[in-house]
Amino acid sequence: MITISALRATAALAALTFTLGASAQAPMPDLVGDYNLASSSTVPASTWGYSKGRIAIKQLDDKHLMIVLSCEWKREPKAVCGDYFYAQWRDDGLYLQDMNTFAMRLYFDPASRKLTIISRGADARASVRHDMFAATTAPLTDPALVRRMKREQSNADSKENRRVFGPYNKWDYKENRIEFQQQAAVKP
Repeated sequence: MITISALRATAALAALTFTLGASAQAPMPDLVGDYNLASSSTVPASTWGYSKGRIAIKQLDDKHLMIVLSCEWKREPKAVCGDYFYAQWRDDGLYLQDMNTFAMRLYFDPASRKLTIISRGADARASVRHDMFAATTAPLTDPALVRRMKREQSNADSKENRRVFGPYNKWDYKENRIEFQQQAAVKP
């Protein structure tokens, strides 16, 4: 005969097992690496795109990535072109920082290791830009992109930015998720 205390102990053990299992976080998808610009186009067609670009993604800790972009504009090659973003992995996905990311969406295809950024323009034509980056292992040798990558990395590491905005692990990551493309089912 099972006693009430044995039932309570069994229920408590089951609840603890469920809680521990639910709190275990799924591993972060592997986006770490370098990506070269494969294409940059706009709708409607314009020169608001990149002629070249590079993205470096680094893992900062078990929940955070840093995405650093260096680029060159088609219409103004000597103009400043670059940015950096942080992303946070949670149980329901990988989210971009909530600062300055409202007009962009990121998509990652794990099978082809391609990263696509879709950006909405603030111009009168309401342009939309599609930038596709493909994974690469080749070293970055373009002098302009190297210089811009160093500048954006320096901005990301800036003590002044950390003082003003706080550390990246205290930021909000709620509004903009990096979407992972589903692999097509393979038929045997």
